[in-house]
Amino acid sequence: MTPTSLSQDTNPSELLARLQDLFREWDLFDRPLTLTHRGQEYLVRCDAHSFAIYRLNPHYHVPPGAPGWPVYLVTAEMAVDEACAPHLEEDEFAADLALQDWLNLIKKTLGK
Repeated sequence: MTPTSLSQDTNPSELLARLQDLFREWDLFDRPLTLTHRGQEYLVRCDAHSFAIYRLNPHYHVPPGAPGWPVYLVTAEMAVDEACAPHLEEDEFAADLALQDWLNLIKKTLGK
């Protein structure tokens, strides 16, 4: 499976199943991966219950979201993208990445 075959427009249950298959192919299922985008660290994880990307708080003792906050979450019931806030062009917390971009970044980080 390729990352380009996935879209947030897909039914959440099907999207989660496809993400789980992809992470199994990448040998990342149920294993955390830390990656960097625009100088910020993110934790990515896909397991039996969800696919999640969290922006890590470099000052984990300071709110908001100690030790981080979700920017992308897929469960069997929902798919939520908090990474891109089109109504807030200057949102310092926005990662400006859609699902395809995240998956490409993960693939590049893995060297695949």
